[in-house]
Amino acid sequence: MDTKSLTAQLIIANQEKAKFEAKLILANIELDLQNEEKLKRAAELIIANKELDFQNEEKGKRAAELILANKELIFQNSEKEKRAAELVIAYTQLDVQNREREKRAAELILANTELIFQNQEKEKRAAELILANKELVFQNQEKEKRAAELRIANQELLYQNEEKEKRANELVIANKKLVFENQEKVKRAAELIIANIELDYQDGEKEKRAEELIIALKELDFQDEERGKRAAELIIANREVLVQKQEKERRAVAEAKKDEFFNMVSHEFKTPLTNIKAINQLLELKTNKADNIYPFIINANNSIKRLEKLIEDLLDVTKINSGQIDLNITAFHFSDALTNAITSVQLISHKHNILLENTIDLIYTGDQFRIEQVLINLLNNAIKYSPDANQVIVKAKIDSNNIIVQVQDFGIGIAAADIDQLFQRFYRVSKTAMNYQGVGLGLYIASEIVKKHQGTFSIESAPGKGSSFFFSLPLTPLPVAPLPN
Repeated sequence: MDTKSLTAQLIIANQEKAKFEAKLILANIELDLQNEEKLKRAAELIIANKELDFQNEEKGKRAAELILANKELIFQNSEKEKRAAELVIAYTQLDVQNREREKRAAELILANTELIFQNQEKEKRAAELILANKELVFQNQEKEKRAAELRIANQELLYQNEEKEKRANELVIANKKLVFENQEKVKRAAELIIANIELDYQDGEKEKRAEELIIALKELDFQDEERGKRAAELIIANREVLVQKQEKERRAVAEAKKDEFFNMVSHEFKTPLTNIKAINQLLELKTNKADNIYPFIINANNSIKRLEKLIEDLLDVTKINSGQIDLNITAFHFSDALTNAITSVQLISHKHNILLENTIDLIYTGDQFRIEQVLINLLNNAIKYSPDANQVIVKAKIDSNNIIVQVQDFGIGIAAADIDQLFQRFYRVSKTAMNYQGVGLGLYIASEIVKKHQGTFSIESAPGKGSSFFFSLPLTPLPVAPLPN
């Protein structure tokens, strides 16, 4: 093959190469437009990607890989410069070897053909990346990373395309002016081979990124399934809360109706009970104590008192539940409340001796009548549930700026399982309810009165060993009324 034919072939190959490079320029413009669309999609996905914060670790790994890749590229560039220098030296010594020139020209033609095939593959990869980007709607963080990688790759491609254009222009000028300058042609061919190797490496990196995107998509699908499960669980929980709320409202309505019924019945009972009490007291005065009917009259009188106590308790309960119970706050001697309550109970209890072991002499601000009511309820319970004992002990002391009152009996005691429920309305211990009279309101009323005074209740008890009821009242004054003269 002579030099002219070789030169003609090179000119034709360079023309084909220029056409192909023009196509590459158009493809790169299309890629730029696609990248702009990707950037828009990435901006739209910023909100969704805020939910993917946990993938920061993956992002760090990719950044580390990019750093390693950059180091490898720097190393390859230095190697490329060394090889270029070696090729310059080698080809300056082979100026007379025409066969080698022909081979290099043939290799250049083959390299251009391979470059066309590789660019077609590159277009396919770009199309695959576009599809992958459309599928990754919810992967903002990963997409940002991939977009950054693609931007870097596009910048590199633009740089390489510019370099290729420069080389193509140089080859055209060199082929027109320096047909016999084989050294320059060989140098350009070597540069094209190195560029193709770099493109192969970049294609491999893109395939790795595509695989990583597929794995990320699978992880997002799994996360979507988990979110669906959590949403279903929340729906079930909301339904349960709604049912509980409806049940609570139904119970509140039932409680209100029950309190209304108790209030009505209690008021309806008071008037006839007052008449019955007056008639019974009149019979007691008119009847001789030696008469056989006298014990029945006394028994009826006791029953009337119990019924009066029950009506008063029911009225107090309805007042407490409706928030209508008010305290008559005054300043009084606390020891008076203790002695008054003990005296009231002792008058009707002849079997038990109520012993006040220690008292406190101070002026307390509160409702004296209600405090005495609490003590009377506790003393009545102590007497009722200690039928085999004959003593009840009352103690009072000041501890940590609180008045502590204790009522101790030596009766049947209370099981630990029942202690926490004793202050509920109408609650009675099932094992003893049939043996002792009552409806289970006394302790409930007492506890509510103590709460109104910002106090607390506690119980210490064991079956067969008796019980101790404690209530604590803070010395912090409530709104004070004047102390009576």
